[in-house]
Amino acid sequence: MNQSNGNGSGKFEIDQVDMGGWVRIHVSGGNVPVDLPVYLPQALSDWFRQRPQFRMRCVVPIYRDGDTVELHAWYDAHVFPPLEGPKPTGQKPG
Repeated sequence: MNQSNGNGSGKFEIDQVDMGGWVRIHVSGGNVPVDLPVYLPQALSDWFRQRPQFRMRCVVPIYRDGDTVELHAWYDAHVFPPLEGPKPTGQKPG
């Protein structure tokens, strides 16, 4: 993996992309920290904590040159949130 050298060049972001039935956790940008495999599962855990209606089915690490660079996790939805749609209007008693 690429090592960064000071002066803010070590900044990186981890993207969490919901692909509808599975989520892709990966680093965005060119700087890949040496300890990226530590940050990826933390980001995946955070993603599932924010979505308690999903249950993780399995996780697959994606490797590049022997290093983990992404996680792909498949999930089931065991509770669905309420639908956002038209709401019934109140009727007057009569």
